[in-house]
Amino acid sequence: MVLPSDAFRPQRKIISWAGFKPGKCRYASVMSDNSDDPRIAAALARNDRYQREFVEAFSLCPYSRRCRETGKLQRTVLLDQGGGPGTQDFDAAAEAIVAAIARLEKLPPDSIEVGLLVLPALDPALASGLEGARNFEQLVRVARERMQAGHARGEAPFHCVAFHPHFPEDLADEHRAVRFIRRSPDPTVQLVRASLLSRLRHGDPSGAHYVDTAGLSAAELMAVDAPVPVAARIGQANLCTLNQANPDRLRELLAEIRMHARPPDR
Repeated sequence: MVLPSDAFRPQRKIISWAGFKPGKCRYASVMSDNSDDPRIAAALARNDRYQREFVEAFSLCPYSRRCRETGKLQRTVLLDQGGGPGTQDFDAAAEAIVAAIARLEKLPPDSIEVGLLVLPALDPALASGLEGARNFEQLVRVARERMQAGHARGEAPFHCVAFHPHFPEDLADEHRAVRFIRRSPDPTVQLVRASLLSRLRHGDPSGAHYVDTAGLSAAELMAVDAPVPVAARIGQANLCTLNQANPDRLRELLAEIRMHARPPDR
């Protein structure tokens, strides 16, 4: 299902959902009059399955469950369609991402450690195939630059990276495997609080450089593009886990999750 190219400009469709624990759900905080759109619930259901059945089930993210269960994972669904690079719709989609990030920046710092912007209704130019994945990365890069431009010296409170269902299925080494792990069911922008990444890279302000990996978010580690010792160790462990779990089985699982509650034309 595809929105008209001009549909999202006057009416931005956004909904946020805090992390939750089975049996103790935290209900959505509606930010528009379109929260009953079935694509929103479907996108959140797919994201739930990706987090629980893939990331958490295979221990790819030691911090993921705690972040979700303590309510410090904030999710927002954007129904913007966008378009290919160089189009007005591409630019509008970048602005939609920047606006959504700005809303998350206004939340109390202790209420969010990781944010996810899920975009289930994107144009095929951003959603389909390897080219779509590359175009989406470009979209996220443009949004990141605009976000950073709005802060003094580019010191934005969040780092953001792209997740996409059509990233390469490459397990040749631990660095390429990161993109395999980022094969989320819908194109997604992951936001990780910059202060957490700073502690990861530079150690504690007291001068200690000890890092307790049990207290780190694998989301943080996956968001670090530059190689760091801790990220490298986690990456190697994740690669071992993926290979032991049978890559073909994981590909089938991710493909099945991606089709969960999705219209045939998407």
